[in-house]
Amino acid sequence: MNWLTNWMMREGPGIPKNAPKKKGLALFAFIIVREAWDLFRLNLLMLVCSIPVVTAPAALAAGMSITTVMIEDENVWLWRDFRRAFGRYFLKATGWGLLAALILGLSGYAVYIYGQLARHALVYVVPVAIGVCVIAFVAAVTVCLFSALTRFPLSGKRLLQVALLAALARPLPVLTGLVFVAALWLIHIAFYPVTVFTPVVFNFSLGALALAFSAHKATGFAFSRIRGVDSPDAQTMATAQKRA
Repeated sequence: MNWLTNWMMREGPGIPKNAPKKKGLALFAFIIVREAWDLFRLNLLMLVCSIPVVTAPAALAAGMSITTVMIEDENVWLWRDFRRAFGRYFLKATGWGLLAALILGLSGYAVYIYGQLARHALVYVVPVAIGVCVIAFVAAVTVCLFSALTRFPLSGKRLLQVALLAALARPLPVLTGLVFVAALWLIHIAFYPVTVFTPVVFNFSLGALALAFSAHKATGFAFSRIRGVDSPDAQTMATAQKRA
């Protein structure tokens, strides 16, 4: 049986030293293939931690923290890192998540009301369009805020500044990530019960990966701009790049 052991323990082909780095969708697909098993386990953790509903923002923050480490190709100790991130970001993620849910809920209700009125008078199409834009912008800011929360040790004010700047500077990638997540759940609903197991297998973790991936460059860019204004010392900058 030595041949079987040698075959299983042999070194892989590796990556050529001069191979170009993957970017965009190619990198996203590569991360999914490379981290497939960890993404499945992460999905189960996020699903279980989201069952009380009020803990869903903290579960999302912990999931985005793990997937950010995957994006940066660092080592992941899944259970330990998830547990620590869940506890570390629980209060902030819950507060920001509830605030975002309140704003999105009120905006969605306004869109619904004005949408009903627009059926009788076209003048109400304008507030409907404004409401949709508000929903898109608040959702993009929320994604950037959660990304920055899991990457940089910032106060609430600076965190919001980074999120706003990131959403304004690079809105299209973040909105694309949101569309991707919405598509995951719409497919689940449209093809139910065939897709009954998709939330258990990958919907949560793949959604967290998509959101973290879409906001990664935006929050990095925004943080570098805010850093230039704040001029933090080297110790603060070192802490900002550390992972659990």
